[in-house]
Amino acid sequence: MEMVSRDPYYIKNINNPSEEIQLVAVNKNGILLKFIKMPTAKVQWAALRNNVWAIEYIENPSEEMSTFAVETAWNTLKFINNPAQKVLEKAVSVKGWAIQFIENPSLALQKIAVKKDWDSIRYVIDPIEEVQLLAVNSYYGALKYIKEPTLKVKRKAISLNAEAINFLDYINEEEMRLYLEDNIDIIKYVASIVDIEMVKIVLREKLASEEIEAGYVIKFVDCEALIIDKADFIHNYGSKSAKRIFVDYKLSY
Repeated sequence: MEMVSRDPYYIKNINNPSEEIQLVAVNKNGILLKFIKMPTAKVQWAALRNNVWAIEYIENPSEEMSTFAVETAWNTLKFINNPAQKVLEKAVSVKGWAIQFIENPSLALQKIAVKKDWDSIRYVIDPIEEVQLLAVNSYYGALKYIKEPTLKVKRKAISLNAEAINFLDYINEEEMRLYLEDNIDIIKYVASIVDIEMVKIVLREKLASEEIEAGYVIKFVDCEALIIDKADFIHNYGSKSAKRIFVDYKLSY
């Protein structure tokens, strides 16, 4: 025991060390658990408390041990074989990225992970629309991590921030019309490729609505990339609501 106290690695040279000697070793360095054959639960716990990464050397850790490990360091999940559902839930609730260590994660686990960390969507293979929406609702930039976002998801991301359009590789004319309706600020990023006449058609229809959002009208007015006479356009094509919003905004300067 004295040798192990001075040099815990000395336990490698001891055949069938007593539990007391094992405890001396792992209390100094939990990773030394790897040199102990058939450690008791008491020794395993001592090793874990000293260094949670010792979980790698516990063949069949209990649910309590596994939970302790992932609560302390979420990525220890990769060393736990056949973890219980509660352990999986705990891991992704601590850090969404833990989903990368789960084979075929359930929808429930995907949702927990993405709610915790929006960018954990990058580790979800073929996420359904519900999970995609959870991610972009947390942060529009999640769109860049989704390989095949649905149209609804793309529109949501763009409505939250026009910059999201930069994460799309290809945009057909029909989709471009929808994105213009969702957020006129995309003009800042697509002015060089979009047909201005098509933009005007979209704006006429959008601004003619009595249900027009004040935010949309204000963005339209402030959009420097859109080179048209905004006041004249509102006067000619805007609904009463659009005109009122425009006048109120100008008077608030």
